[in-house]
Amino acid sequence: MKKSLTFAAFAILMAVWTLYDQTGDFEFLRFDDHDYTFRCTFVKDGLSAANVAQAFTNVRHAAVWMPATYISYMADISLFGPGMGAHHLVNVAIHSANAMLLLLLLLALSRRTGANAPPVAMCAIAVLFWALHPQRAEAVAWIAGRKDLLCGLFTLAGLLAWLRGGHAGRFAATLCCALACMSKPTAMCFPFLAMALDAFVRGDAPTASTPNSSRPSAPGWMRTLLPYLPCLVLAAATGALAVYSQTHAEGYDVRPLFSASLPWRLLNAAVAVGLSLFQLVVPVGIHLDYRAVPGQFPLNGTLGLCSLAAAAALFAACILARPRDRARTVRLCALALFFIAPLAPTLGIFGSFGEHARADRFLYIPMMAAAIAVLMLRPRRPRIAWAAGAAAVVCAAALAYPVVASYRNDHTAFSRTLQCDPDHGRALAHVASEECARFSHIDKGIDLYRRSQALRPRDDTAAQLSYALMMRGRSGDYDEIRRLCAKFACDHSLDRKGQALEALGTTAMRQRRWNEAISCLEASIRAPLRFYSSDDAFLRLGACYANVRRTEDAIRIFEPLTQSRRADIAQNARQALATLKANPQTILFF
Repeated sequence: MKKSLTFAAFAILMAVWTLYDQTGDFEFLRFDDHDYTFRCTFVKDGLSAANVAQAFTNVRHAAVWMPATYISYMADISLFGPGMGAHHLVNVAIHSANAMLLLLLLLALSRRTGANAPPVAMCAIAVLFWALHPQRAEAVAWIAGRKDLLCGLFTLAGLLAWLRGGHAGRFAATLCCALACMSKPTAMCFPFLAMALDAFVRGDAPTASTPNSSRPSAPGWMRTLLPYLPCLVLAAATGALAVYSQTHAEGYDVRPLFSASLPWRLLNAAVAVGLSLFQLVVPVGIHLDYRAVPGQFPLNGTLGLCSLAAAAALFAACILARPRDRARTVRLCALALFFIAPLAPTLGIFGSFGEHARADRFLYIPMMAAAIAVLMLRPRRPRIAWAAGAAAVVCAAALAYPVVASYRNDHTAFSRTLQCDPDHGRALAHVASEECARFSHIDKGIDLYRRSQALRPRDDTAAQLSYALMMRGRSGDYDEIRRLCAKFACDHSLDRKGQALEALGTTAMRQRRWNEAISCLEASIRAPLRFYSSDDAFLRLGACYANVRRTEDAIRIFEPLTQSRRADIAQNARQALATLKANPQTILFF
């Protein structure tokens, strides 16, 4: 047993690292990665007492309270520096640990559910299928997926402690529940997972011990829930904190908890569950950032509803096949609870603004139910079953490889998204940004921005499009820039990133509207969420000062720019200073 367990663990580790080792060369994605790491004020400088305290007390950053996850990012930065590779490889290490813990969980359940339980080899195959399935790629290959990995780590450790029993086991399980909730709020499902495992082990519904007849007793349901009470309290507190974080996100006005009607949220949740189950069996079309449009019939809704109906029919058939086998029925229901409990907080029914019911990272814990289901199999021909399982693992790994590779950078990740969903507005905007960064492709990027804005009108897309048009520098684009930025021109505080204001200021400068250009460029530089270099804006602002004869202000702007790390900026600043000294009446343009 010990030798086979060692071999199984080694095989799982080798398989996981073979698939995910490529992520060590991957970049950050501009989809949450930056907000969780070097744009987060209390993470970017690494571990410190002040940063740790801020991680616990700031419940509004990125609309999610997850101090344990933020502390893990701080540790990465302190230990390995600000590079991206370490973040990715730590994700792989946590996923490997989770695979080991899941194997131990299956073996622990196997020992408790009967002598005919499957051997280590079958449990290892089930863990490999879970660990290498393409649905795991989002949580592992995406730096922002760390919260799901840590939540899974502490949840699995807590469930193992729970199965151990006793006061020490229950205390350790409660501690792990708290750590899981601090990794991601969806860990509020932990007590229900513990209930599911208890029912799976007993093969019967939870019951309370017989009370002492000499003392008045509490209701049976209350005594049944008593062991889970500490975890239930943690779950309730985490749920309340999650609601506050979502509705009071940092940098935004207070938002309603729901942005769509209850019927639409229920329909979207049903479709999301059905499509997730479909892709478990047929892992095609898997990509980053599935799209939902509130109020409209969900994308691939018919397929999702049909898949959910087929799964429900199969579940009912499994129960009705042996209606008198109570233990089997209870265990099937326990598996259903294990699947739906961690998925419920993400379905948009109780929050999440009704739009984010479907994402592969949400399935990290729920799909462990498929691995646990192996414990109920009693194949008549074990060798054939093992061969079929091994073939499924190989197919899953082969299909997962290109999915993992797509997370290399923004362009590859969202290009795959567009291959699967050509009308995805956010993906169009992300790919447009990457195309515009390659100046020879700026026309293609602008076309993608325009298509994104037509499909999904948003202020940030309008700002990015106007900035791209400014960079292209065609006079025929000036009217479009002013139309896109009309809202920001009236109220500069609306452009918190400064892109639209810089485009307006540059356009005004090229049209010789110097005072308007100065006002917009100054506001652009002061924008509170500005994250890209301001050297270009400063250079143009200095030119505008010079053109309205504010020579001292122009020199004050140009002198620091002569030391800019960008050679083009430094050279232009030196030329501008020389021109001002030679002829202060010269009109400057940049």
